[in-house]
Amino acid sequence: MMVAPGQDPRRQAITKEFFRIITASPDEYELFLSPVTLEELRGAKTEGLRKFNAEFLETICHTELPPNDEAENLAWIYTIDGVLSQTNINDLRHVAYAVVARCDYVVSWNMRHLTNAKTEMRVGQVNDKENYKRITIVTPEHFTKGATYAE
Repeated sequence: MMVAPGQDPRRQAITKEFFRIITASPDEYELFLSPVTLEELRGAKTEGLRKFNAEFLETICHTELPPNDEAENLAWIYTIDGVLSQTNINDLRHVAYAVVARCDYVVSWNMRHLTNAKTEMRVGQVNDKENYKRITIVTPEHFTKGATYAE
């Protein structure tokens, strides 16, 4: 597995281990990528990083979620209900796509906005009100239990 340039080495090793676990257990885990994730990967700042991301996507088994009005609407409801501000709409779009696709988890290193108890609680409250199931928002460490990828 390749290592993306400019990333924290420990987080990279944990992320690699996360993808190893997911890939090794296709009967247990299914990986979905939102249009937001794909936009971010394909719109990386440098050609080298865009190439790295494209090559990486070819190595993992995943399902790309199509653009979806229901998910986009739910993301706006999250902002209206104060889960996060409108400036964080893409973070909320990640969550909304996962919720609409009936995923169990959102996996992110974004601890400032997403992977914290306050955001998860607020998302859960909106999901209850809007008749969606609650979702768990975690870092990759949740699955690796802190283990790192050993090459």
